Amino acid sequence: MSEGHDPKLVEARKKRPVLIVVEKWPHGTMAFKFGSALMSALGQHRDEATLVQLGPERIFKVETNVSEAEFRLALKTMDVSYHGRIHFSELLIEKPSVHGNRSTPISL
Repeated sequence: MSEGHDPKLVEARKKRPVLIVVEKWPHGTMAFKFGSALMSALGQHRDEATLVQLGPERIFKVETNVSEAEFRLALKTMDVSYHGRIHFSELLIEKPSVHGNRSTPISL
């Protein structure tokens, strides 16, 4: 069951680290339009994303409260062609253990 795009739900969710991998970045003016649409779909400003790798794939690390479904829906509505070449991966963070120095990976 899809939760749809509800701005109140997005605001209520905690931000979590996400990696966005773009297999093939467009060229020319389409690159600017694509980059703007990508950040907008994530609910981010251009300076809020960290470019981790420039090539051959572009990899961005962002903190967002947007779900993958909302992200893909937003890209679709912006009329930006990406042909499914974008990977959305939530990163695991480590929660300190209460039993010593071991950490437990969790997903937020």
